[in-house]
Amino acid sequence: MRGFGPRALTPRDGWNWLIQAWQLMRRRPWLFVAVALFAPTGSALLLALPVWEWWLPMAGGWVTLTATVFCYGLPLSLTVSLACGLARAVNRKRQLAARQLLNRTAFKALARAALFLFLLLLQGYLLAYWVQDQLLPAGGAAGDVAAPAETFGIAGTILGTQLSVLGSLLLILQFLLAVFAVPLQLFRELPLAVCWRRSALAMQLNPWLFLVLGMIGLALLSLPFFKLFAILAQILALPLSVYLGVLLYVAWNDVFQSGAEEEEILEMQEQWRADISGGSVSRQSWRR
Repeated sequence: MRGFGPRALTPRDGWNWLIQAWQLMRRRPWLFVAVALFAPTGSALLLALPVWEWWLPMAGGWVTLTATVFCYGLPLSLTVSLACGLARAVNRKRQLAARQLLNRTAFKALARAALFLFLLLLQGYLLAYWVQDQLLPAGGAAGDVAAPAETFGIAGTILGTQLSVLGSLLLILQFLLAVFAVPLQLFRELPLAVCWRRSALAMQLNPWLFLVLGMIGLALLSLPFFKLFAILAQILALPLSVYLGVLLYVAWNDVFQSGAEEEEILEMQEQWRADISGGSVSRQSWRR
């Protein structure tokens, strides 16, 4: 079953996505809280690895930037992808079991989606660093290891940096027309090129998404660096990565599935076939 979309919607529908995503999270709050803790915990564990103490001081700016994005971006990508997948299970109103989450098929789909997100994030940061290196060659030649971290949204705390990286991810998804590629990869398991093409078509059909994603991405990217909003940034960092994953599912379901899941679509098709073959029953159903 490949769904209906993509289709063109309005900003009013986008507002409904925000509400529906929040309602989904309220159905299993304990589950999404646990997922939200994964991103900062994963970043803290990766940053604590002893390999950085002896490797990074000898490495150049490119290696330092890659390691920094790895420590923050990989846990964030996994969190967003996992939240997106769990949102679908919650929406289907099925009782979540360990075998539904801890199986080879689910793990492979989750790993592919998370790796895709991480690679998008990494290439965005590397491109920005390359542009800065071309514009400010003196700073790059000085070999200042701290320059990439200070320049590319690395705040003083893990949660602040997580929020800044999340804003960068939104901007990258916007620029590359890849917003719907993650749920398409998770739930359709189509080739990456096909997912990207369908995501690009959905973005073109809904151009209002560019403005919304751009404004939100810039706000999240810059919020941790204003002292006035530093505490707010710490509070928002935990739920927003999970909320983004749930929001990706809700948006995909509306744009590509008209808000219906496979079970509902199959039930509608079976009912339609029954009405066609049922004679007077079908006429009564149509009158209703």
